[in-house]
Amino acid sequence: MPLPPTKPRLRSDPRDQTLTVSFLMAAVRRWWKVALPIGLILACLGAVGARLLSKPQYRAAAWLRIEEKTPFLAFETRNEDRSRAFFQTQVELIRSPMVLELAAKRPAIADIPELTDKASKIGWLSKWIQVAPVGESELFKIEFLDSDPRRAADAVNAVTDAYFRMRDQSDDERTRFVLELLRQEKEGRTNEVLRLREELRNLARQVTERNPLAAKTESGSNAEQSLADLRNRLIMAQVDGAVLEAKIKAAEAALSAPKGKSPAGPGRVTLTPHETALRDALVESRIEENPEVKRQGDQILAQQKKLREIEVLATQGAKDPDYLQLQTEIARARQVLEGLRARVRRRVEKETEATLLAKRSEVEMGKAAKWKEEIDVMRSELRGQEILKQRIEEEYHQTLKDAKQASGDTLLLEFKREELSRAERVMELISQRVLQLQTERGAPARVSLLKLAEPPVEPTFTARRNMLLAALAGLCVPMLALLGWERIVRRVGELQDLERRPSLAVLGEIARLPAQSRVIGVSGGARLRSDQRLFEESIDSLRTRLTLCGSLKNMRFLAVTSAINHEGKTSVASQLAISMAQATGDPVLLVDGDLRSPDVHRLFGVSLEPGLASVLSGECALDKAIVLSARDHVSVLPAGRLRANPFRLLSNGTWKALLEEIPGEYRYVIIDTPPILVASESLILARAADAAIVCAMRDISRVDQVTETCDRLAAAGGRPVGMVLNGVPGNRYAARYGYYAYSGD
Repeated sequence: MPLPPTKPRLRSDPRDQTLTVSFLMAAVRRWWKVALPIGLILACLGAVGARLLSKPQYRAAAWLRIEEKTPFLAFETRNEDRSRAFFQTQVELIRSPMVLELAAKRPAIADIPELTDKASKIGWLSKWIQVAPVGESELFKIEFLDSDPRRAADAVNAVTDAYFRMRDQSDDERTRFVLELLRQEKEGRTNEVLRLREELRNLARQVTERNPLAAKTESGSNAEQSLADLRNRLIMAQVDGAVLEAKIKAAEAALSAPKGKSPAGPGRVTLTPHETALRDALVESRIEENPEVKRQGDQILAQQKKLREIEVLATQGAKDPDYLQLQTEIARARQVLEGLRARVRRRVEKETEATLLAKRSEVEMGKAAKWKEEIDVMRSELRGQEILKQRIEEEYHQTLKDAKQASGDTLLLEFKREELSRAERVMELISQRVLQLQTERGAPARVSLLKLAEPPVEPTFTARRNMLLAALAGLCVPMLALLGWERIVRRVGELQDLERRPSLAVLGEIARLPAQSRVIGVSGGARLRSDQRLFEESIDSLRTRLTLCGSLKNMRFLAVTSAINHEGKTSVASQLAISMAQATGDPVLLVDGDLRSPDVHRLFGVSLEPGLASVLSGECALDKAIVLSARDHVSVLPAGRLRANPFRLLSNGTWKALLEEIPGEYRYVIIDTPPILVASESLILARAADAAIVCAMRDISRVDQVTETCDRLAAAGGRPVGMVLNGVPGNRYAARYGYYAYSGD
């Protein structure tokens, strides 16, 4: 005869317990008083432990300035529109294998403990050497973090020095090569000027029969002006082309430079000294890690240990036959180990050398790709210059031809003089470029070192960060552990936790009975009286649902039970008896069936004896044991003092017979039973009743225990009609259902 539920129930798996916000809040509400002090203790211990275990880390930094425009002494450099690409190129160059390989040879970096056991030292350095701009300025920092402040500063300075050495050497070599090519071009142009001067003399002698350099002609015609303009354009095209050719040859020479050829044979590539040292270190490490070598070494160690034991325990000591035989075996084992090491060494050396050469090839391919890209750009510019020069020459010769036809040999002489002047101008511009390069070699560098790294005095935030993380973890661990426990236990925290169970209908919520109210009806302070009235009102609501249900109109015996102790069933049964008596005006009998742990007599202030135990054992008549309480129309049958096994008192049919003896004047008989999962006799008490309700205490009852209680009750032949959630805080109950008399917080 189940009652209809208060709201539609969710038909879900009883094992389901999602991590909802309400579940988390309920878990925190139950355990924060326990979790907070434990978490604070663990947080302090974690912070102290992290401080003791963490080595202080020191960050050293060198300061650079990379200028947006190239500094100059007399000749300003053009084409300054790639400053951002220049910045990024310098950053990547500092962290590149070319620079780090030079830096790794320095003792400041070679002695770093973390670097000694790394197979790829350059890769590790590239990860931990940091190069970053300072804001939006031209300043950059090279940083390194280490437990030793002196070592951190030395490592940064080693990388900085390697970078400037490589940069200065590369720029100097390239400038020197371009200067040499321009000097050669200047010599060729000088010879050209001498040849043109000789041709001009011969032509002038034929025309004027005097010194050609002293000859004067009148000019100013349109043809002469056009030829002058074309001559100037041709001069600039020739100079730009000569400079581009010099740069291309310098780049091609750098690209085709020999890469470590071996004298052992043509075309064979050898390792650099640094790569050789790195190979030897890696080979030794891999030999020691070889399983066969380790097994043979462990065997020798075991034999040596046994040898020492024989030397100590044997009476003859080192002359013992077993000792001598074991010595011979150890010597043979060492020979086997050395042979094994030699075989492994040959194989590992080849593999390691191939790996290092492959890495070098990868780096060189990257450098070669950049050089090729730059050469392709310059060649494209050179082709454009050649096309321009060719067109200017064609136009110049055509103009010259037209002018010659119009003016004869006199104008031809003037043109020859102009051609000489053009060649001298080209030679002058090339000389000027040489002078420019020579002069600007002494100009300030575009990248300058402002400050070398110094050993830092204060450690960085690393230790503090570890302490903070450890403290945070210690603070959270207790709460997380308790959340996991709550996830396993699955307590009833909200009405929805019962509504998800498909076992029974949920009859409603019962407000929490004030802890100070030990006897029902006793008044106290305003807050206590308000909470007492809320409790009574919630019981009245439960009584209304029970009495208005059509299927329970003939109900007389009602059992109030629970899964375990301390779930409020006694307070619910007692107040329900009072509510029914006040609502109907008929006498109501309250039976304390919890013979093991009686409590009804304390709530109503009556004597424990005689009671139910005395009636069941035949020591007292029923009418002598029933006591009229102070509340109108409510009589109490206390539990009495238990002197025998309660299961035996109830299981022989005496309980059912006692219910039949209860006078008919009692319209309702409310039975407070023991917890179902604690006392087996509770099933006998509940089965004889017309209906039973199951109490669950908020934050105490477990969902699986409530479900098992309902299942046991139904399996034993009882008639459960629903569940109630007991112990709801007064303010929460008032906020949900409303109560005009409630004035608490």
